[in-house]
Amino acid sequence: MSIWRRNEELEDTSADIAYRGRLFSLQLIVLISVSLLLFRVFWLQNVRGDDFVAQSNDNRTARLLINASRGVIFDKDGDLLATNEPSFNVTITPAFLPTDDAERLAVFQRLSLLTGVPVTNTVEQQELIDAADPALVRQYTELARLYGAPVDETLDASGLIPQLPSSIQDVYDTFSFAQYLPATVRSGVTITEAYIIEQESLYLPGVRIIPEPIRRYPTGELTSHLIGFMGPLPNEGWLDLGYERDDRVGLSGLEVSLEPLLAGRKGERQIVTDWTGREIQQLGVTVPPVPGYNVHLTIDTELQRRSTEILLNYMEERRQFADIDFFTGIGLSREIELGTVVAMDPRDGQILAMVNIPTWDNNRFSTEIPVDYYLSLFRNEYEPFLNHAIAGQYPPGSTFKVVTVAAALQEGIVSPNRILSTPGVITVANQFAPNDPGRAQDFVCWISLAPTFGAHEDIDAFAGLAESCDIYMYKVAGGFREDGLRGLGINTLAEYSRQFGFGRVQGIELPLEAPGNVPTTQWKQVNFGEPWSTGDDYNASIGQGFVTATPMQVGQMAAVVANGGFLYRPRIVHHLTDAEGNVFVLNENLNPVPAAVANVPVSEDGEVGFVGQVIGVLDVAPEFIDVLAEGMRLVNTLDGTGTAFIFYRDEEGEPISDWLDDFGVVSAGKTGTAEFCDNLSQQKGWCTEEKILNAEILPTHSWYVAYAPYENPEIVVSSFMYYGGEGSQWAAPVARDIIAAYYGVDNYEGDPILAEEDIPDSVKDARQIEIEEDGELPPLDDQQNPVDEGENNAN
Repeated sequence: MSIWRRNEELEDTSADIAYRGRLFSLQLIVLISVSLLLFRVFWLQNVRGDDFVAQSNDNRTARLLINASRGVIFDKDGDLLATNEPSFNVTITPAFLPTDDAERLAVFQRLSLLTGVPVTNTVEQQELIDAADPALVRQYTELARLYGAPVDETLDASGLIPQLPSSIQDVYDTFSFAQYLPATVRSGVTITEAYIIEQESLYLPGVRIIPEPIRRYPTGELTSHLIGFMGPLPNEGWLDLGYERDDRVGLSGLEVSLEPLLAGRKGERQIVTDWTGREIQQLGVTVPPVPGYNVHLTIDTELQRRSTEILLNYMEERRQFADIDFFTGIGLSREIELGTVVAMDPRDGQILAMVNIPTWDNNRFSTEIPVDYYLSLFRNEYEPFLNHAIAGQYPPGSTFKVVTVAAALQEGIVSPNRILSTPGVITVANQFAPNDPGRAQDFVCWISLAPTFGAHEDIDAFAGLAESCDIYMYKVAGGFREDGLRGLGINTLAEYSRQFGFGRVQGIELPLEAPGNVPTTQWKQVNFGEPWSTGDDYNASIGQGFVTATPMQVGQMAAVVANGGFLYRPRIVHHLTDAEGNVFVLNENLNPVPAAVANVPVSEDGEVGFVGQVIGVLDVAPEFIDVLAEGMRLVNTLDGTGTAFIFYRDEEGEPISDWLDDFGVVSAGKTGTAEFCDNLSQQKGWCTEEKILNAEILPTHSWYVAYAPYENPEIVVSSFMYYGGEGSQWAAPVARDIIAAYYGVDNYEGDPILAEEDIPDSVKDARQIEIEEDGELPPLDDQQNPVDEGENNAN
């Protein structure tokens, strides 16, 4: 029989099944969760346990770096050019300051009186904000946010709301998270100030004096372009090199190029800290720091000083001298703000002096970078921070003619004594329309221009250099059909230029050395999309057109002639010494090499020799190098351009060379007056498009390079004056006076002032050497029109 269940029983059964299902699901979830937790615990303890233990230890331990003593820099005589002076930082450690606000404020107030740092500047800063134009504030704020720049710094840079220096309260608020780490309130306090604060330390809890040496430069502006300066880390990449955020590093000059050597290697120690960062104990053994190398330079500081004085004096004299326009009679005073001098030893490449004007005081950057001073230098149109002696690239003008003559002789374009007709103007037919006289182009020599309106007539290689004849250079470099000359061509001229050091970086230890430019046919095609022309050959032959060079390269050119054909790497670092006194020299990669390994002699009394590094040999026959040397010697005679303004007259009125021959210092040199039209000259209005189209005379740089004594050269001097005008009038006297200073001849007019025993042996030897057996100068090979000694247009 059928058994019927009541509806209530069916409902109870359904409810029980549903309840058991939910309970089972819950049990399953709990089981899975517990399993996952157990697995997680197992994984953390057994799989990742060692990693977490290591991380925990890392959180408890800290690696502290110990600063190394920075190497100092000496000149050739052992005088300091960069040193480390004791300095002290005033710091506060938040954990050790009073916890009571009133007591802490009392400490801050006393510290403010002792250091000059305000307790707070909130009120003063707000007053500046309230006084500013709200509309301008909104405008600069929006611009800052648009470009992602800090608003406060943008308002400060605009001059709208100057940001007051950090106060003691600012330092406390900023660094309070690191309770046990000292935060600097003021850096660079004197030892007297530090002593006073230290005396009051009992009443200034949390205040500490921490010694930190600062960089000082005893010669300051005199050598700032060479030594450079230091400052904060310029970017985050320095952290990967082992530096810390508050470290200071070299930012220019030798301070940056030799930074790894000067900085040394930091020491290290491991400590255990608590959760606040306070040191509990030290782990292991401290690794001591390794001091940086001490650097000994080739620079003669006294010669550097005298060279600077001489250059500054002539620059000031040039400012006071008005050029009189030949046609209008109007006087024009020039803006003379940039000049350089490079003095070097041609026998091994040692730099004896390197002067840059304008200059700057690197001591101003010892503790911080003063914004106003830095910006005034940075915005200066003459770029004071740039070492123009090695980084300034200018047309070398007629100094470059030495290269042109050397190449022409070696390539057989002319012989030394071949006479070329050199009228004041030659005409070259257009290569694409040779029969169209309207498209022919005239090329002039400097002597054919106002006020001389002359010509050199017949010239050989000796006179071509002595009288700096442009027409001679045009013909041998670019060819001249009427004389049957094929010419060198720019590609050949470029090859010889590089042998003299032009168009290449030579590897001086200073940063930012520029290569200059020696063009080729391909160079012009790539950069201008135009073929090379004969006119380009002509311009290049006299150091114009696309040719540019640094003042150091012009000095190197003369050094190659002086030493008989060797291009030495220019060096400003003589040697290095470590903390133990061991001697090292730098290789071409600026890595230190023990002196013994480099075969550099070191005497028993510590005298370190110098071995020059030859980086090139001139592929010119010795007899042709002699021609170059003789031509450069003739420059400094009354027949040459070097004495156009350097002469005086005796009692009978006869002209006498005012070089140093009377003191036994016979010199050789080359003048240069180089036209230019750069961005600065265009901004100043010295060179305009209208002047270029009208073929008017452009503004000119003043160049001169010399070496002495002629027979046994010891010094080369390259002088350059931006926008200076005639090289013979302004740059040549600079070089002459520096050579006089080098030999101790401070007054070279009239009778010699040196006693016989005071004259250097090299000068005494030079007096005994006769140029020819009869003791007379060689003839100028039938020159008919030597330069008149009174001409003021000598090139």
